[in-house]
Amino acid sequence: MKKHIFFFCGILLAGIPFSSCKKESSEPAKAKISFEFDFNVAGDELKLGQAYQINGTTVSFDAVNFYMGGIQLTQENGQVIDLSDQYLLGGIGNTATLNSDLDVSDINSMKFFVGVDPVTNAQEEIDFTSRPPTDPLGIQDPSMHWSWSTGYKFLRVDGDVDLDGDGILETGVAYHLGSDAMLKQFDLTNPIELRSGDNDLIISFDLTKFFTGVDLKAELDTHTGNNLPLAERLRDNLAIAIEVYRN
Repeated sequence: MKKHIFFFCGILLAGIPFSSCKKESSEPAKAKISFEFDFNVAGDELKLGQAYQINGTTVSFDAVNFYMGGIQLTQENGQVIDLSDQYLLGGIGNTATLNSDLDVSDINSMKFFVGVDPVTNAQEEIDFTSRPPTDPLGIQDPSMHWSWSTGYKFLRVDGDVDLDGDGILETGVAYHLGSDAMLKQFDLTNPIELRSGDNDLIISFDLTKFFTGVDLKAELDTHTGNNLPLAERLRDNLAIAIEVYRN
């Protein structure tokens, strides 16, 4: 699977690439941090349209997308790399670039959330439609929003399942999480060692863990409001489905 890389360097503008970073010769060694999304099924690379076994059911996926925001990295030297006003859209085939060099210091903790903050989620339709195509919060395909009474889809997983075990994936499934209550906070304290030069931080999303406790033959969809208990279970499963580590 082709991985989707998000580079961080300097003052950041979400989704807008910078061609170079300013360096000063008097500065100490610098580190560049990139974020790389790894979608997998129990460690196997996720390939859209390929059949997998999850919870005894054959399933394939057409789309797996989620918003990641509120990012703050606290380094050993006390410096906070504050990306809290930036958003990334993790998904197959999506790319974005954010740039800047940092003083080399190991990361002691990392905060972020999956979802969209309440203020942004409650914006007017004109605020959404006027965003440039490079903005992760702009118009997406597949769509990552409902009507503006309900706002963004924080997470979208679509696919097909084989209900009768005949080897044919004949029934569509859709798991779309949204609304302020579905925002999932992460506060990770596992130390991440940095080195001068390039550092790849992997955001691993395991769909097997995401569907822990879900009967894919009986629980075919949630658009949050129509099946809130399932949406809440999937939101809570994000805590075990998503991991961050250095490559």
